[in-house]
Amino acid sequence: MKYFARFAMVLLAVALTVAPAVAKKPRPTGLTPEMLKELFQSLKMDSHLTFARNALADNDAAKLTLNRDLINSIDDNFSHRIKDMSITNQEHSGRCWMFAGLNILRPIAAKKLGIKDIEFSENYLFFYDKLEKANMFLEAVMKTRSLPMDNRYMEFLMNHTTPDGGYWVNLAELAKKYGIVPKDVMPETYASSHSGTINRTLDFKLKEYALKIRAEKDVNKQAALKIQALKDVYRILAINFGVPPTSFRWRYKDKDKKLTAYKTYTPSQFYNEAIGAPLDDYMTLESVPTKEFGKLYQIDLDKSVYDRPNLTFANVDIDVLRQVALKSVLADTPVWFGCDVGKESSSKNGIMAPGIYDMASLYGMDFKLTRKQMFETYTDAPTHAMVFTGVDMNGEQPAKWLVENSWGKEFGHDGFYYMADKWFDYYIQVVVVKKEFVPKDVLKIFKQRATLLPPWDPMYKVLTLGR
Repeated sequence: MKYFARFAMVLLAVALTVAPAVAKKPRPTGLTPEMLKELFQSLKMDSHLTFARNALADNDAAKLTLNRDLINSIDDNFSHRIKDMSITNQEHSGRCWMFAGLNILRPIAAKKLGIKDIEFSENYLFFYDKLEKANMFLEAVMKTRSLPMDNRYMEFLMNHTTPDGGYWVNLAELAKKYGIVPKDVMPETYASSHSGTINRTLDFKLKEYALKIRAEKDVNKQAALKIQALKDVYRILAINFGVPPTSFRWRYKDKDKKLTAYKTYTPSQFYNEAIGAPLDDYMTLESVPTKEFGKLYQIDLDKSVYDRPNLTFANVDIDVLRQVALKSVLADTPVWFGCDVGKESSSKNGIMAPGIYDMASLYGMDFKLTRKQMFETYTDAPTHAMVFTGVDMNGEQPAKWLVENSWGKEFGHDGFYYMADKWFDYYIQVVVVKKEFVPKDVLKIFKQRATLLPPWDPMYKVLTLGR
């Protein structure tokens, strides 16, 4: 009997050893009633929550959380300020990169011409920017005919026919090729300052031709279709923007209010007389922590002119951007820069500073990401281009920066913004400065063979924000 009892125990032990493990209950992936109950019970229905909920029912959280102590701590004084020029206004268009680019050239022209203030025609360059981007789109379509329409490259092309956006390189190459003209020679039109409708018109027409080119096997007929497409684009642009001048007569009042004699220029002649300086002397530096520092990069199709270079930049630490910008401003040379303008900034108050909105007090929780984490999660990207025209020093370090915007005088401090230096660490991505202000070790980076990035890279020309 004992033998059978021991034998039964052995069998039971073996059975338990080889028996399949009991399957665990799968983790619920949806919102179950139990989870909803737990979430509800985690909500403390206290007076703070009630007050915040009532306040947000009829108010914008940004207005309610504006940090008044921070606003009041920033004064109007700057230890170094470049001589101001009139504020420009891109209105409802994505030409910030162009306005900022021309704004750093205006002081050069004012000095050379002996004039107090001058504005160049953004409409003139916008015409050629659209025409050149249409040509680039059509050339890219011809080059990629064999790719299926659901290919990522094709998806990018179809979503970027003639976008408003750009960088310094777009402005530089357009000015070198087409010259510039004073604003009164080719003034703004409704379409140039409100570009949404013409963008949709060009987009539809170019996609129509893209499909025709993809269906055509004969390369000569493809080329003929491209020319016809460009004729249609030119006509659309002429109707909306006007016809750009090939020559013009112009006179002006100098700084002593003396009227000069009329003179006839071509746009290139006017560029040479008013600017003269080679735009290739300006270098583009970016600080993208998700890419290797000390390396040279290019972004494919990030340009306006098809047969000119793509956006090319040296990727360096953010402190390098700060130091080259500081050297330039202290030498009375304004700096073109790109930033994520919508983050922690107030257009009404004209202030850009971390902590300007106290969301932690409103929600009872922190909202924090490092600079690298913001890039990793596609939270930080250049959305707007502006110009540094002054700095307020605290000893040897900048405390705040004076920023010239292109949204008209009704925003900020008569069109200018005050940027706390700490904001630089989080939301500045790119600066453009003259070669003379760039350290030798950084200049060596530009001798490298650039790594080509795809056009859908996050740093592609997203500088498009209008007011």
